[in-house]
Amino acid sequence: MRVSDAKTSQFPRRIGRSWLPWSVGSMLAVSGLFVLYLRQAMTWRVDSDAAANAMQAWDMLHGNVLLHGWWLSDVAFYTTELPEYMLVEAVRGLRPDVVHVCSALTYTLLVLLAALLAKGRAHGREGIVRALLAAGIMLAPGIFRGTDALLGAPNHTGTGVPVLLILLLLDRAEGWQDRKLRWLVPAAACLMLTWAQVADPVVTYAAAAPLTLVGVGRASAALICRRFRPREWGYDLALAAAGAGSVPLAEASLAAIRSAGGFSVAPLSGPLLGGLASVPAHAQVTGEAVLVLFGADFFGQPSRVGTALALLHLAAVTVAALALLAGLRDFFGRLDRVGQVLVAGTVIMLGAAVFGTRVPNVSFAHEIAIVLPFSAVLAGRLLGGPLIRARLEPALAVVLAVYLGALCYAAAGAPTPPQNQAAADWLVAHDLTYGLGGYWQSSSVTLASGGRVTVAPLAFGAAAARHWEANAAWYDPRSHYANFVITKAPSAANWPGFGRPVRTYHYGPYTIMVWRRNLLLLLSGNRT
Repeated sequence: MRVSDAKTSQFPRRIGRSWLPWSVGSMLAVSGLFVLYLRQAMTWRVDSDAAANAMQAWDMLHGNVLLHGWWLSDVAFYTTELPEYMLVEAVRGLRPDVVHVCSALTYTLLVLLAALLAKGRAHGREGIVRALLAAGIMLAPGIFRGTDALLGAPNHTGTGVPVLLILLLLDRAEGWQDRKLRWLVPAAACLMLTWAQVADPVVTYAAAAPLTLVGVGRASAALICRRFRPREWGYDLALAAAGAGSVPLAEASLAAIRSAGGFSVAPLSGPLLGGLASVPAHAQVTGEAVLVLFGADFFGQPSRVGTALALLHLAAVTVAALALLAGLRDFFGRLDRVGQVLVAGTVIMLGAAVFGTRVPNVSFAHEIAIVLPFSAVLAGRLLGGPLIRARLEPALAVVLAVYLGALCYAAAGAPTPPQNQAAADWLVAHDLTYGLGGYWQSSSVTLASGGRVTVAPLAFGAAAARHWEANAAWYDPRSHYANFVITKAPSAANWPGFGRPVRTYHYGPYTIMVWRRNLLLLLSGNRT
């Protein structure tokens, strides 16, 4: 055997030995993060929003794939979180902890994808620093409001997963040598954007619009500067068409689902844009919401430890802000295509919060949750190299260690039972298995009981079905017999249209009224 042949034969073995520790270490790290995020997610109660998503996935798992008869909220999550819930429920069943498991899985994926996209096509030391910088910014969600915004119900956090996958595809395609294969990317991006927008219209503003604007801008700049390279500006125009075309395709997909007898999505309530007079207040709320997403919301923390950890997270906010400023400075210069989409998406989402109506207070921070992974990726891609040149890797390691400690502290919190678990146990003990109630006492009770009790939500103050996160089949008097109403109202006043109950119970904050009749026959839509 020649020497060159011997070296060639040993090459794959050396590669295998070098990659094995990295692969094992990465798997252990990702598994460890999942466990910590699961523990932190368990400190937050499962409410009716999350419970409704779990029940929709359970219905899909049992054959109702199009969710026939379901009235969803203004966000469907049909192609993102619900399939994930289905997979977990196939193993765990219909249980409250499914929500926590899915939240932990989603956030772990989000951190992993942010690190991969921040690394980009860089290798060696710079690639590692880029990935760690992005992952570090996202590493430890805030203990108080951050857990609700990022590890509670689906609330837009998981939307970042398909969006980052699309950007990862665009980034990797830049290095493809096969030009014909690269031209398939716009079609794939259009399909992925359509898929994601069926689940969440936020994708329109966070990804479809930025990709369209960046594509048109890059193509126009190339033509103005007389860079006659049709392959490049033609590719940018194709990506712009993919972003713009995905919007009507998503609308057509939702219409097709409705026409096939599937679910319907509630329209957005109220105007999307606010008045100019509300801009200062909205700007302040947006700033506070950003602090919540980065775990730096030092205001209103229930403990001194929480306040201290939040103040430490101001470092992540500072780094993210510097990255955004650097991206804006270099937007028409050295910034690559993916970087431009990230900057445009971040600016659009922040602008929508400031000038729109979707973030009226800090509890709506989840509406702009995608700003967190976008900012983390930008920081990794733009500041990883400068950090190395400034020899600040030791400082990065210290901050990462502190944030990991913050995550461990959050994960050590006591688990919180699902919202209305006590009410579910009481109803089971008193053999009350089917009834009606206020929205926040409906699906959460059903899930907390493991399906042994069903509570269908009523419209506010009316004897009518609530067309929000509910199934029309729940109100069918031919299939179900509902004989009680549960509410947190302090008095036992008659529920509108049902008459006087035969028995009224007061249990903790709950009032449970029982009738000797099928209340479903008295609902406004069911009266004959």
